[in-house]
Amino acid sequence: MKSTFKLFILLSLLIFQKNQSQTLDTLVNVGNHKLHFNIIKGKGTPILFESSGGADCKIWDSILEPLSKITGSTLITYDRAGHGKSTIDTSETDINKHGIINLVEDLETGLKKLGYNKEIILVAHSYGGYLATLYATRHPKLVKSVVLIDVNHNYMDKYGEEDVKSLEQYLPEMKEKFIGLYYQVSNERETTKIMSALSIPLNIPVVDFVAGIPLVKETEKIEHWNECHKKFILSHPKSIGITAYECGHSIWNQNPSLVINTIAKSFAETQSDKQKSIIYERALTYAINSSNNVKKENKASLENTLNDLGYELIYKNENEKALETFKLNTVLFPLSSNAFGSYAEMLAKLNKKEESIKMYQKSIQLDSENEDSKEALANLLSGK
Repeated sequence: MKSTFKLFILLSLLIFQKNQSQTLDTLVNVGNHKLHFNIIKGKGTPILFESSGGADCKIWDSILEPLSKITGSTLITYDRAGHGKSTIDTSETDINKHGIINLVEDLETGLKKLGYNKEIILVAHSYGGYLATLYATRHPKLVKSVVLIDVNHNYMDKYGEEDVKSLEQYLPEMKEKFIGLYYQVSNERETTKIMSALSIPLNIPVVDFVAGIPLVKETEKIEHWNECHKKFILSHPKSIGITAYECGHSIWNQNPSLVINTIAKSFAETQSDKQKSIIYERALTYAINSSNNVKKENKASLENTLNDLGYELIYKNENEKALETFKLNTVLFPLSSNAFGSYAEMLAKLNKKEESIKMYQKSIQLDSENEDSKEALANLLSGK
């Protein structure tokens, strides 16, 4: 019995050591300064996270563990120059030499030294969307997909000057305490000029999240922010737009399941069919467990988001994906009459009449006052 216990302890320690070795926290020399990378090692296409302006890589901590468990992929977070643990080239005093081009060149150098300068998936928040877009335009054959989380798009074309002027009074303090942010703000005009001429290549699939609770507050600015996202979706044939209802700017903090499963899906699309099925099964399990632990109002938010995503896929003529999305909604929300009604509608659209009838009947069983399902079922039975 004692030898068995010792063997158990030994195996536990070995497993612990193995898991410990899977995380790399390191500083990489990229010239006259160093970039801090935090990497959870795995297999398949690596996923790189771009943080928002002024933020470091810690903002992603809450979703890395579940993402690692679902995908098994390598997850890469890092601090841009002058942020977090990354240093900055203090010998270079020219503000223009600390611009967005220099930032992406730093990243390229760091990834190359670490051996991750091959195929990659990008996840970006807010200002980080600029870096993801720039990297994608420079490496269109290597970037397999992009997940954008409430990014700027071309919003700053109209309001950038106003933003810079409102921040200029804080530049001396930034230079003393937040040197990375100082250079970001100082270069904002040039950054806006550069980025206004660029867009993610049309061959790269993109998911574009927009927050249901806008970062900006003035009506005119809210409308412009949303319009920038709509224009992007319309201009990019491989893009899907998702509104994260009841979520603020950092969407993954308010609705982690939505963001985690979206990133997992983007990763799954780069894998073999067998591995893809495994990832989808893990993602479904996570979604079910996650939805079981959130408040009722947040469940409703996830249900509506999935429902909207289904109709967005129909608009994109991706009917089979839409069907799976609506079906997932019925699994996650088995008491939702609306979820079964949407699923039934999609089944009918794909000429699966018998299955559609059963789902409409289930929808009505859950809510006898669901007039839409009643009317649709009557039309289906009458052959209309």
